[in-house]
Amino acid sequence: MSDETSMLSIRLPNDLRDEIDRVARQQHRSRSFVVKEAINAYVEEQRAYYAAIDEALAEADRGDVVDGAPVVNWLQSWGTQTEGDLPDGEQSDRPR
Repeated sequence: MSDETSMLSIRLPNDLRDEIDRVARQQHRSRSFVVKEAINAYVEEQRAYYAAIDEALAEADRGDVVDGAPVVNWLQSWGTQTEGDLPDGEQSDRPR
């Protein structure tokens, strides 16, 4: 992350602003610090989310998938005496 900063102005509902102020007081931090940390956490979560989607799409493009029926059978076996193993990923010959 860059050491350079810039100003950002946003409108918040009063109850959310009050909650941010409460958290800031509890942490002995400024409102700006709490908001910056929250935005950082959100951006990191979104980055990870979209990276996971990209990886899943790449796996699907490679055909590294499990057909639905073995997964359903595996899930239905949970908690039974004959609980099955996790289905293996296979190269699918179905068209994508």
